[in-house]
Amino acid sequence: MKKIFFVGLVFAGILFSGCTAKHSLVFNEDYKPKENTKIELNEVSNKTSQKFELDVEQMLKEALNKKLDVENMLWANEKNSKLQLNVYILEYSEGDAFKRWLMPGWGATVLAVEATLKDNDQIVGKANASRNIAAGGGYTIGAWKYVYDDIAADLISDLKKHVASNDK
Repeated sequence: MKKIFFVGLVFAGILFSGCTAKHSLVFNEDYKPKENTKIELNEVSNKTSQKFELDVEQMLKEALNKKLDVENMLWANEKNSKLQLNVYILEYSEGDAFKRWLMPGWGATVLAVEATLKDNDQIVGKANASRNIAAGGGYTIGAWKYVYDDIAADLISDLKKHVASNDK
């Protein structure tokens, strides 16, 4: 009977966990970005008060710049109007795929960020994004690497919805 309960508990954990993603972007009520506005990535910093073996700031910065470039939203000293993007890492855990496989929730890979958008040094918008890979085995190996790309995709897709680009 105890075995059945334990197996049921593990499967319930798998059903109610896994990979979760949350993200949002809100501009100030009185602010509307100008058409063809580009994004300048100004700052990426670690606000977790933890030191990591990985250069988490650089990994996130590269992922954000790559996604901005792919979406034709990266400001490059152009005459287009720009918004400055500052991103702060609030939570990070590299995680462990083997531990996730043994017991969902154990060994989770987590990345949570907060971002501000500035127009001429005035904060005009705020964004939040988080990813939590809490279950899975072999297919989640390397989640500590791709979680940066996922966060970048979440933030930039929200920005793209609100900021007109040259593609339109």
